[in-house]
Amino acid sequence: MAYINFKEEKYVANKELRNRKKNNSKLFEEYMESKDFGKEYVADNELSFKEFQEKHFGNIRIIDEDEFLVIENKEVLCSIFDNCSFNNIKFKQCKFIGCTFNDCKFHSGGVIFENCIFIKEDSSKKPTLNNKENFSCCFNKCSIYAKFTGSTLSYGIFQECIIHNTLFELSDMNNVIIIDSELNKIVISDSNLVGIKVVNTYMVDFEFNDKLQSKLDEKSFFDKIPIREKTREEFEGLYMIYEVIGNKCRENNLKNNFGEYYYICKKMQRKTLDFIPKIFSYIYALTCGYGERPLYSIVSSLGIIIIFALLYMFTGFDYNGININYNFNNLVYNDIKLISSNFLKSFTYSVYVFSAVGSNEITPTIVSEVIGDMEIIIGIIMMGIGVGAVTRKLVR
Repeated sequence: MAYINFKEEKYVANKELRNRKKNNSKLFEEYMESKDFGKEYVADNELSFKEFQEKHFGNIRIIDEDEFLVIENKEVLCSIFDNCSFNNIKFKQCKFIGCTFNDCKFHSGGVIFENCIFIKEDSSKKPTLNNKENFSCCFNKCSIYAKFTGSTLSYGIFQECIIHNTLFELSDMNNVIIIDSELNKIVISDSNLVGIKVVNTYMVDFEFNDKLQSKLDEKSFFDKIPIREKTREEFEGLYMIYEVIGNKCRENNLKNNFGEYYYICKKMQRKTLDFIPKIFSYIYALTCGYGERPLYSIVSSLGIIIIFALLYMFTGFDYNGININYNFNNLVYNDIKLISSNFLKSFTYSVYVFSAVGSNEITPTIVSEVIGDMEIIIGIIMMGIGVGAVTRKLVR
């Protein structure tokens, strides 16, 4: 019945980000010096091992997809693009290895990456068996309007990016890190999200449109979405996104992950409700954490028992012939030890009543008896809620 430890997951993601940048930097320096990627790679002379400043690629005006400039079978190796723009281009079966995009814009009519590869997995150094380099690409502070179809983005880094109106279709996004970014109108279709990390990223209109199934695993992590506007419309959008993520976790048999995102989803949904439904939502949350926090049932039950114990002290009862009945006047003048002792007796009585056991030692007044009936009903309901919450988690 483990929960997602968001703090720990964020720490792991940031550590992984630092290690990945360090690995990419090391490999970049080595390949820039040797220019040797092996026989499998043929570097494009115009685009590889270069640094581009404020260069425009493609047609700036907005045009239809079928009019895009097609760039096919190009291998772009170890290049840096600073403040460049990519417009109305279709990259087909191209490779981008060890490239860094800083403050770049992929906009106008958008950019298509069809069957493109953004990573060099195998090592060029001997022995190559089972040695992985995972030399990936990095996008820093980029604005991306694109379509990735059949592409491999594994181990890619998207940092401080705005990715909008973008489709990831039949693409391999395993171990991608998206951090300090914004995802706006994103559709993921039948893609591999194993090990993906989405950290401190604002999300709007995020959805899965699968014909088969996008893959997630235990290492996949979607951080809590930052709240910006605190409006009803924003909360509605956020709870729907959590619901989408939770359902995808459930489809991938990640039941605990589903439960955690379901819990956050219900908390967000509560902020959109009217007064009466919101009250019921609060009760549902306090008593069992929307079915995802069985411990809440114990804590809530203890709180209810204490509240009724205090009520019994003021409504009165006999304990082995000793009358216990306080009011605000005699409460002040009584000894604290005596009050504590009587409260323990009242607490014991409240436990008996809550569990519907009863006791021959205690005789309640008429008012206490009426209150006791209420506690019995609440106790039965709370035990049912607690058992249901535990069963829900265990069966899952």
